[in-house]
Amino acid sequence: MFSGRGAIRRTWPLPLAVAAGVLLTACSGDPAPAEPTPSPARSSESATASAAPDSSASATTSQLTRDIKAAYDAATDAYPDVDLDKCSRTTSLDDRRCGAALTAAENVAADTERRLRAKKPEYADVLYSDVFLTTSAVQDGIDRLRDPIPCYGLSDAAEPPPPLRAEAESICAEGADIFKIEWGIFLNSVTP
Repeated sequence: MFSGRGAIRRTWPLPLAVAAGVLLTACSGDPAPAEPTPSPARSSESATASAAPDSSASATTSQLTRDIKAAYDAATDAYPDVDLDKCSRTTSLDDRRCGAALTAAENVAADTERRLRAKKPEYADVLYSDVFLTTSAVQDGIDRLRDPIPCYGLSDAAEPPPPLRAEAESICAEGADIFKIEWGIFLNSVTP
């Protein structure tokens, strides 16, 4: 026959720390129940499961990240003149240096997309959709700067007459600011 102490030990295998925690909780008036301690077999299983990442998912993700970064780096090498600091709130409406910097940024985005589409043509829209959304936004941003007002020499349309020039410059500056935000989002999508 078992003694009372042995029976409790076999029935309630609590470590000392858990038992102390239960006692402290009971004495403090906190009604929160103590969590059961996992068995050693379950602890090692869960530790193994959480320590071993899904290798196929991480390999795919890192390969996609490498592909995107490589396409962006090659595009940047092809169009190195991206310097959006040339475009500020005080940049003149006809400042072609600003226009050239904006065009270089547009070219980097477009060339990055072109390279990714060439890499996996049949799956590009699925694999690189996040990047393509940002390249599309960059393209839309440059289009807003070309028309209806020809900002920074980006189109051959006639400049607005002098009475409207200040307003046109303000509109172009706002458009350039929006473009810079879109460019920043694009950069976040292509750089880890």
